[in-house]
Amino acid sequence: MLVLRVGRQAIGLEPAGLSVLRKQGLTCESADNGRDALEYLKIYDYDVALIDLQLPDMPGYEVIRLARTAGLATPALILADQATAPVRTRALDQGADDFIAMPCEVSELLARMRAVVRRSLGHTRSALRFGPTELDLARRELRVNGRRVPVSRREFAVLELLFLKQGVILTKTAFLNHLYCGTEEPELKTIDVIICRLRKKLAAAGVGTLIDTVWGCGYILRDETPPDVAAVATEYRAFA
Repeated sequence: MLVLRVGRQAIGLEPAGLSVLRKQGLTCESADNGRDALEYLKIYDYDVALIDLQLPDMPGYEVIRLARTAGLATPALILADQATAPVRTRALDQGADDFIAMPCEVSELLARMRAVVRRSLGHTRSALRFGPTELDLARRELRVNGRRVPVSRREFAVLELLFLKQGVILTKTAFLNHLYCGTEEPELKTIDVIICRLRKKLAAAGVGTLIDTVWGCGYILRDETPPDVAAVATEYRAFA
């Protein structure tokens, strides 16, 4: 999951600090203020944004309002140690997807983040299925026909993006942004290597055609009755 953490005071502190989130397997970027946050939201396809209610230059809900006005649909959660009912109401009315009273348990924060991301993409359960394959976002596990298949952190992140955006052809750049957010600047072939490893593990588990290559475009989960790939490629929606 690719997270934008917005707020100077809480960064590095429990339970919403960058170090804590990264230990949970999340890829995180940070912005100290609302203006920087808006610029980041325009550049990267974040899964979710965690925004402090009080920022140096504007309230957190104003960041969300400006983002929504600009057509940015990134799910956003407002974090605050205390807030009145009118403030919470305003934040939600401005486009916030959830409002969390801080501090809270890390497990609750992560669960709320997963729920917001799932809802934004039309999923209702934490375990996403595709044929005999199941990806459990809460436990960070891959299972085939009920049996756990060990995968690395990067491999899980690739599967996470594919499962969350089923039916969408995803470019290698989209995967790089999801895994690294432009910080490590790996080569595009890194994604090919990860996909190759995943295919071998899935084939060993009895699933040989889960991840399909759309030449010149990217990768997509293969449907039980795959469409004409050439036709799909002409009208694909690529997340870059």
